[in-house]
Amino acid sequence: MTFQYIINHLHEPHLWCIVLTAPHAELNIQKKLEQQGFITYVPTISVRRSWAGCIKEIHIPTIARCVFVYATKEEMQEMQKEYTALSLQTVTALYQSQ
Repeated sequence: MTFQYIINHLHEPHLWCIVLTAPHAELNIQKKLEQQGFITYVPTISVRRSWAGCIKEIHIPTIARCVFVYATKEEMQEMQKEYTALSLQTVTALYQSQ
């Protein structure tokens, strides 16, 4: 996804939605969606982990099992054929009903 592509498509109404993923699959799904032309976002946090006595700093998703996608309604409908996608309004309504 290039900056010029985003500029050229700003006139189309887009919405943020959430694509639900399998555990630990957020970055793979993000990569697949970006290859399909979607604008995505996965917030990450830097953590230190130890393997065999070696400490490494890795980046893990802050919100488990979620990829945020910026898409038009038509793109969301197409995406829902392959992924479970929720609009932010649906997520907000679910959260507020608890």
